[in-house]
Amino acid sequence: MKLVIHTQYRENYAAHNEDFVPGVSENYWKMKGGSTYVVPRFKDFAIAKEVVAFLSDRIGYSNPASEEYIVDWEIRDNSDKVCESWETVTQIFIVGEKVTALQITDNRPDADQYGGYMRSEILEMTEAWTMLPDSDRSEYSCSYLMRDGDICESQSSLRNWLEVYDATASRLKNLSSSMKPLQDNYMLISK
Repeated sequence: MKLVIHTQYRENYAAHNEDFVPGVSENYWKMKGGSTYVVPRFKDFAIAKEVVAFLSDRIGYSNPASEEYIVDWEIRDNSDKVCESWETVTQIFIVGEKVTALQITDNRPDADQYGGYMRSEILEMTEAWTMLPDSDRSEYSCSYLMRDGDICESQSSLRNWLEVYDATASRLKNLSSSMKPLQDNYMLISK
């Protein structure tokens, strides 16, 4: 079984106005979606409410410009689908007081050919962090699985990989266009 937590995220559009004063100006909240969190292999059914309450301070936050809060939770079978294919679930692992989040964003095209928001050379982005009270984070890490099987362990290694890839692709394109006259001549001679 797994504990599934759904949130609502909303933005205060009024907070972007130059004359906005929190607590004085009128708010203009707009719903913007939410997130799905899963605690896999959940067995503590008797204290599920307490676990959700414990996690609410690590998941939710509120400030004058935006907020996220828990709207629902449920216990589901491990094999149950809990969100749409284009959504990214955040897995939560609790060991004592330490709460670790793991999020794997799949950038591959789905059945509808929707391929995510990252460059197509990136197949997956894996993020991990320690969840702290007040929705704070520590020990953040991020890695990228590339379509050639390489793994970039940081933003800088991803940037380097993409620079090499782009330079190589550019050289191959130039080489291909310089070979075109030779290919055309070969075609004339072989006829």
